[in-house]
Amino acid sequence: MDTNTEFNSVGWGAVFLDADNDAELDLYASGEFDGSISSLLPSAFYHNQGNDTFEIPDDIGFEEDTRKSYSNAIGDIDNDGKPDIVVSNDTETNFLFNNKSTNANNWIKIQLEGTLGNSDGIGNRIEVFAGGKSQYRYTLCGEGYLSQNSSNEFIGLGSASSIDYIKITWNHSGVVELIEQVEVNQSILIQEGNGIILGKDAFSIAKLNVFPIPSRDGVFHITSNTTFESIKLAVYTISGKFLFSVNDNDSIDISSHGKGIYLVKIITDNQIYTKKLLYL
Repeated sequence: MDTNTEFNSVGWGAVFLDADNDAELDLYASGEFDGSISSLLPSAFYHNQGNDTFEIPDDIGFEEDTRKSYSNAIGDIDNDGKPDIVVSNDTETNFLFNNKSTNANNWIKIQLEGTLGNSDGIGNRIEVFAGGKSQYRYTLCGEGYLSQNSSNEFIGLGSASSIDYIKITWNHSGVVELIEQVEVNQSILIQEGNGIILGKDAFSIAKLNVFPIPSRDGVFHITSNTTFESIKLAVYTISGKFLFSVNDNDSIDISSHGKGIYLVKIITDNQIYTKKLLYL
């Protein structure tokens, strides 16, 4: 199948990004030539048409992208949820393409932080399910020639108004962490074993406390100095298997399931907090 992504030049750096947050990954490539030879592309931005084909659009801001370039990377310099591109040129000033696209598409930015594995969250798999579609990212260290993208993973959601779930597969421990009903258009930090700890509602989440850790009798108590309309406690094995849940309780008893390590998801007013339980 012809995807229309032929790059008739010498490419040094390429990066996938969802430039317009329509839930379809676009592609940008830097080239070694400066545009003085009309048959050789200096660079190219390929817009995903949503049918496994791409096209190079006109008049979207890359018209002056005619330099010898050797690397590029994406980030979000103004924290507006739209990925921007920086390009490293040979002897001339580098380019910064600030994404100014205007549309009503939604997005989520995700940063991972490991606790059992490396703290930078490298080497883990992210699945975001929204609008009836799963999208996947894999956190890497070093992406392209002489370049490194932002530690945030950008996921465009199109018209989806909410995220059904975010699933993280932590490579070091093998634990699968599921976070349900996440709001769109925000930047979040997901910490291994503790769910979302930084986002729009991080202040409320941080007020939750689970004790004692460890527990000798299998009973754990939950306290908060914030009043929630409802609270649900869902208990899982360390491998992610659901065991049971209780509503509007301030304690949980896992003594009937034997000693070991468990996870509890505390769901309060559309917020989810995951805590590790040690029953010794």
